[in-house]
Amino acid sequence: MAKHPPETIVETSRQSSYGGTVARGTFYTALSQGVTVGCQIGSVIVLSRLLTPRDIGLIAMISPVIAFLSMFRDMGLLQAVIQKRTLTFGQLNALFWINTSLSVALTIFLILVAPLIAQFYNEPDLTWLIRVLALNMVVTALGAQHFALLNRQMAFGRIAINAGAVAVTTLSVSIFWALIDPTPWALVAGTIAGGLLGAIMVWFWVPWTPSRPALAEGTRELVGFGAGVTGFKLANFFSRNLDSILIGRVWGGAALGLYDRAYKLLLFPLNRVAQPLSQVMVPVLSRMQDEPQRYAHMFFRVFGLMQLAVLPAVAALTAMADTAVPFLLGAQWAESAPIFAALGIAGLSQALANPTGWLFISQGRTTEMAWWGLTSALISCAVFVWSVQYGVVQMASAYAAASMAKLVPLWVLICRKGPVGFDSIRSCIAPLFCAAMLTYVAMLLIQDMLPETAILRLLSGTALCYTMFAGLLALTPFGREVLAEVRGLSTMARRIRAEKGAI
Repeated sequence: MAKHPPETIVETSRQSSYGGTVARGTFYTALSQGVTVGCQIGSVIVLSRLLTPRDIGLIAMISPVIAFLSMFRDMGLLQAVIQKRTLTFGQLNALFWINTSLSVALTIFLILVAPLIAQFYNEPDLTWLIRVLALNMVVTALGAQHFALLNRQMAFGRIAINAGAVAVTTLSVSIFWALIDPTPWALVAGTIAGGLLGAIMVWFWVPWTPSRPALAEGTRELVGFGAGVTGFKLANFFSRNLDSILIGRVWGGAALGLYDRAYKLLLFPLNRVAQPLSQVMVPVLSRMQDEPQRYAHMFFRVFGLMQLAVLPAVAALTAMADTAVPFLLGAQWAESAPIFAALGIAGLSQALANPTGWLFISQGRTTEMAWWGLTSALISCAVFVWSVQYGVVQMASAYAAASMAKLVPLWVLICRKGPVGFDSIRSCIAPLFCAAMLTYVAMLLIQDMLPETAILRLLSGTALCYTMFAGLLALTPFGREVLAEVRGLSTMARRIRAEKGAI
């Protein structure tokens, strides 16, 4: 796939049955996320011992700035490549040059304004940290369309290898640098190394070479689709990052370091589970738009398994925050425990909310997605501005309450039209939510009865949460379907192992 005439149609995977595709994609995604989340947790645990809260806080101050500008770099065009039913190489080439040009312009802009950002935070050391990290935007943009093509082709195995390799490289370089020079530059070096490797790998997987810059017919439509996605991401940015900006400004780098560690230990891995699953579900659901029953069945099949895997773990760690945080991060981070506990409540709601993005994008409802993102962001930002004056723990608690309050309106909006109807809220979403909350409350009540040794308490408490959650699910028809799906997957896995053993 080196070069093609602009009018040539990009090949699209379409199958009579997507069950095997989703199963393979979910399997590969689980493997890659096992590596990725493991590396992220390893980063939190290891680097928290090698670096100071201020070191980590400085990078946390930069992250919202990079994330904000990156939204304008992508412009939602990657999702447009994945979702569009008919895509030409001319359109793909145009999107490549749009992404690359925007990335170069934004990188130059960030390099120029870096001193102003450092002055805003009153941290002179930020200037060159920002300037070097800005280069990563260009590096990742060079491989963006190639990655989107991998996703469109449903090459989930290669996507998994790429994600795992990037995660391992980022962690390894950061730790190696921190051992030699324990400064924030360790995190910068890891980020640059991971981004560079990821771009090189996707060019290897997809040897498509862009031609000279030129617009193609239909590019405007793709940009319009991407604008809706960008609008949502822009609004979502403020609800996800204004808290860090305000804490850094009002309470300083050390307080932000405590908040950042709690956030990354809980909510960041949750987001990393939802994001790669979207790489599986968005292309699959996009191909099934004309088959509403199959569409809804496929969505809830994966959605239920995701919640079964995630919600009990979040409930367990949130309820046992006083044990989990010192054990995982070290005693010096014990002050993060109440922040972690508050964010855990938000984590329960986010796990149920994140998959709605699969529905919005696959159905082409990016304008509605953008308006919801704006409304949600306004609520969250108002909560942050009001609560920051009271302290970091209070802000985290207020954010958790707002996240819970937004869950029902979000699902009402997504069920207003499309294959997933209103009855799904009562039959599928409500049982999962109730099971999660009851499991969390039960663990709060019985945790003092668990072993005193930290690791035994965490292991036994987590096992109990999974048992309670599964038991509560078994009381509902949808819950029984999810548990039956788990048994089916277990049987299939045993059969595959037996076949390999026979060979």
